[in-house]
Amino acid sequence: MKSTVSLAGRIVITGILTIVAVSALYPLFFMLVTSLRSQSEYIRDPLSLPAHWTDIDNYVAMVNRFDLPRLFANSVVYVAVAWLICLAVSLPAAFAFAKLEFPGRRAVFIAMIATLAIPGITFIIPDYVLLADVGLIDSPISVILVWAATGVPGTVFLLAAFMRALPGDVIDAAAVDGAGYFQAMRRVILPMSVPAIVTVTIFNVTGWWNDLLTPLVFLQSDQQATVTLGAATVVTRYGSDLPLLVTGLVLAALPPVLVYIVAQRYIRRGLVLGAVR
Repeated sequence: MKSTVSLAGRIVITGILTIVAVSALYPLFFMLVTSLRSQSEYIRDPLSLPAHWTDIDNYVAMVNRFDLPRLFANSVVYVAVAWLICLAVSLPAAFAFAKLEFPGRRAVFIAMIATLAIPGITFIIPDYVLLADVGLIDSPISVILVWAATGVPGTVFLLAAFMRALPGDVIDAAAVDGAGYFQAMRRVILPMSVPAIVTVTIFNVTGWWNDLLTPLVFLQSDQQATVTLGAATVVTRYGSDLPLLVTGLVLAALPPVLVYIVAQRYIRRGLVLGAVR
């Protein structure tokens, strides 16, 4: 009886996971299939398969019409610089909150984490006014600063949770050997926190890469646009050509998908280790 119930439970769980997987993968499959079809094919039958699976005319059109290499280069540079700034601020802060004792530590940590409950869109107007006052509108610096600033609270929260689980004896031994704050962080904490760093990096980088609102608000010239913003402009210029629009979305979504596929084991490891005491 027990084995029958266990088998039935596994069947139910497998069925539910299969439904979830199909629901998640079907939009990607639809986008890939549609990107390989012409506009006339799509109008005739939106749900049919491509007549020629090797037809990449839409991809060639995206590269030629929208200067795709420049858009990708902009996105890579903006995301990389924002990541460096965010990590440079978050690592020392997370180490301090996790392993150091100082007055008001808990209150400051709670206040910072509380900002995660505030919708990010509420900061858009104050950020715009502030950056406009210093002349940074239509500058990559505006997008980089907004991304880095909004990424700090969540990054500190996850890194601090992970660092609390690290053995204090190792840090004490480094202190006995004469290591100061930054030496202990660089030689002990940083190497041991690689899984957590990779995890928060993936979350931040994919979020920034997919962000449309921030570049749309702060960047006004096409030369400064990101790949996500470039894909969105397809709607205004070629709104009736759905296969071309979907092709832009495929190209914009491809890097984050590949990052998740390649680094998924780091995500699992980072989250699990951060939850173990």
